[in-house]
Amino acid sequence: MFKKLFFSTFVLLALFVSANAQTYGNWSGILHTQSVAVTENGNPDFHNFTQKIQEYLIQNYKGKYIRLITYVVKKGHRYTVSIKFPQDGIERSMEFIGYNPFISKGFFISYQNKNVKGKYMLKRVNFSNSPESDYDRVVIVVSTYKPSSPFYLRIQYPAVPDNVVDAAQINPAEPDVGKFYWGNVVKEPILMK
Repeated sequence: MFKKLFFSTFVLLALFVSANAQTYGNWSGILHTQSVAVTENGNPDFHNFTQKIQEYLIQNYKGKYIRLITYVVKKGHRYTVSIKFPQDGIERSMEFIGYNPFISKGFFISYQNKNVKGKYMLKRVNFSNSPESDYDRVVIVVSTYKPSSPFYLRIQYPAVPDNVVDAAQINPAEPDVGKFYWGNVVKEPILMK
């Protein structure tokens, strides 16, 4: 009993410290460098999260390289998440989940990646955290099939207006292409349970 209580307290403290260590508006850094495949014993971050997240990762991310991070996203507020990665041909995905991903309502983004040396991809998504959420922290699962794959992200508040994100515009990563749609708006708020 004491062991379970201690572990639960440790998990909550680890999530709290991780969430509050993020800075809005700054790239969070390389997420996948020296990651390991998701296994029950292999991932150093694996046991720092709740059992429901562990079960979810085993079911949905087996054989992938992942990184888990948390951000504070206040209930009822709107945010813009920007992702940036080199055009190295390696597909990357990002999923926003709650502490119990089986009943939370998040969202998933996956991008096919070009292979153009010296170029990078830049995408952005607007989302909000539902006022009905139980808490104001979201867990982000960044995944790929190859290790040491750089992946940068930032969460911006206040959000870029939806009509700007959802419009054809010049993408700073590909200015020579002209205007195109490189943003997305998640209409339904995420629900953290």
